[in-house]
Amino acid sequence: MSNTPVHYETQHERWLKYGANVVLVSLLVIVLSVLLVVLAQKYNKRLDTTMAGLGNLKPQTLTVIQNNKSPIKIVCLYAPPEYDSETPVDERLDYRQPVIDLLEEYQSKGKNITIEIIDPKLQETKKDQLIDEVTNKYGGEIDKYKEIIKVYPGVYDEISKLATAEVAIVKGLPFDQVKEENLAETLNLAFISIQAFPKALQQTKEGINKQLKQKPPDYKGAVNQVQSGTSNLGDMLGAITDGFGKLKDDQKIPEVFRKYMAESLPRYQAIKKLADELADKTKKLGELKLDDLRQSLKARDSIIVMGEKEMKTIPVDKVWVVPEDARGFTSEGKPKPRFAGEQQITSAIVSLTAKTKPKVVFIRAGGGPLTMPGIRGFQRGGPFGMIASRLRDYNFEVLEKDITGMSAMRQQQFAPPEPSDEEIKDAIWIVPGFPSAPSQMGPPPSIAPRLKQHLDSGGSALVMGYPQGENFADALEPWGIKLRPDVVAAHEAVVGGPESTDIVEQAQREPLIFLLRSYGNHLITRTVEGLDGIFVPMNIVETSAKPGCTVTAVIPVPQSLKTWGETDVAGAMEGKAHYDAGTADKPGDLKPPLWAGAVSEKAGSGRVVVLGSATFAMDNMLGFPDQNLRKQGIVVSRFPANGELFMNSVFWLSKQDTMVTISASALEVNRVGEIRPGVLNFWRIGVLCIGLPLAVIAAGIWMFFNRQD
Repeated sequence: MSNTPVHYETQHERWLKYGANVVLVSLLVIVLSVLLVVLAQKYNKRLDTTMAGLGNLKPQTLTVIQNNKSPIKIVCLYAPPEYDSETPVDERLDYRQPVIDLLEEYQSKGKNITIEIIDPKLQETKKDQLIDEVTNKYGGEIDKYKEIIKVYPGVYDEISKLATAEVAIVKGLPFDQVKEENLAETLNLAFISIQAFPKALQQTKEGINKQLKQKPPDYKGAVNQVQSGTSNLGDMLGAITDGFGKLKDDQKIPEVFRKYMAESLPRYQAIKKLADELADKTKKLGELKLDDLRQSLKARDSIIVMGEKEMKTIPVDKVWVVPEDARGFTSEGKPKPRFAGEQQITSAIVSLTAKTKPKVVFIRAGGGPLTMPGIRGFQRGGPFGMIASRLRDYNFEVLEKDITGMSAMRQQQFAPPEPSDEEIKDAIWIVPGFPSAPSQMGPPPSIAPRLKQHLDSGGSALVMGYPQGENFADALEPWGIKLRPDVVAAHEAVVGGPESTDIVEQAQREPLIFLLRSYGNHLITRTVEGLDGIFVPMNIVETSAKPGCTVTAVIPVPQSLKTWGETDVAGAMEGKAHYDAGTADKPGDLKPPLWAGAVSEKAGSGRVVVLGSATFAMDNMLGFPDQNLRKQGIVVSRFPANGELFMNSVFWLSKQDTMVTISASALEVNRVGEIRPGVLNFWRIGVLCIGLPLAVIAAGIWMFFNRQD
């Protein structure tokens, strides 16, 4: 045994050891804390804990801002909620902070994007700097307005000088000799007008000076006053010169007045010319960005998105949206505003950075406009008004064309003029396959020949089927696609069982109604996987291999129930869908698997998307609200995949592949993906039938050997 004495730590040694450990650990904690704070401030990372990921920028936005090559500045002009004196304190909503958080995400994750937060109530210096920046950046437009402001005083002085001289002459006329009623009326108009000119011109000048003293100067308001004053002056002088021209040769009128009218007519015409020329200059001016800023500074809240050459103003009602149909569906009767800031800002960036403005044209063979917005209580809008508005938000120019030419002959009162063939040759064609009514000249007009010509020349198109409508066979066959308007997807009717309180779930009992959640493997469909969508009714689309074409079938028809392709379309539309196996002499209904869409591309040429429903992108489908969220005052689409699939198709057709993703609004709803057959079999057979029993056996063997000793 060792005789080495045991050393016991003294109190002083223990104090040194444990004290040193405490100091070391404390220093380490301080260093790590400082490091974390520095890193957090440098990279500004935030953790999004919302279920739908609402605190993060959505994939479509990230695609846009990470590929952005132009400098973009976003300015927040929101005031803190405490400035809202009109709303009780306990009811005030903080509209400002979510906007600031969003803009910080744009700046941290985007390229060439800077932000500025301005309190419009307190930060007057920053407001002045913003005014100067807008003035300098978009000064070309302002210079044109300033030129009018610079010229108008000289024109007014000249008009006033001529009018004053004319008043002196008119006062010397013997009005007591006037007996003719028309002459008296014309002379009185001339006399009263010419006397009022100097005073009216002085009042206009004073009003203009007030506009220019505003901060920023209201150049647009000042020029509008110039235009109004000169236009009114020109109209009055036009009435006087017309009257003088008719009466100066009338022998019934005393000679002294005939002589005055003949001599004064050139003088009145000279004054009118000065007024008309100045009015014409004001009418040729474009929009004024500084005026947009001035309106934004006056408004309660707004966002300014500034590009290299253009600027977009986003008012508060576009960022915090309260849908009208949300009222009455909330527990307290107060609908909650939906935050749409990301969609609005991203759309503004897209429009400001696009080199060219892509065009989309809706093609129809007769009938009324498809995309024209309606006027509430006065005129019903087109069935594709909502999707057309979404296209415009993403900087597309939306056009319509009636290939029959009838609309050009009887132009709708409120419809814009239709484009020429030359204007739509480079546009993306949207072609709904609605059945055309027979014309007085013969059979229904066909879109197929024009569509074939467009595709053969390198164009692209989105074709949408409709039962018993046009099949566009000649146009689509070279692309390996066959649209079957003579076949609709159907499933066995669901009879019995408890009824659902969800109108959509209940509707799926009907044979022609399918709720879609799986859309196939293609760029335009992958991002919408798991989102609810609906095609009603749904035509079958078939594909075949074609040399030079890359053809992909999309939109698989769900097979959770017995499913088939119903060939008795008329009967199915009346609720009489029944599976017919057919005979050797007579083919029956189509057996699954079935598809309701196809995508085809030719290298170096155009692209084609064919979807088996023309109704899926209509307003009644896109605007159908989610009833559960609607009761909470949150209005979102029940079928978000419909709008996303349409937009993805158009982006892909216009070869903007980086834009093919999912928008911010679509992620406001939960996504429930369908379990694929392979995955389902893995869990059923691999895990439940094989995996679990093997695990139990393995555990038993392990326990047996461990208990041997």
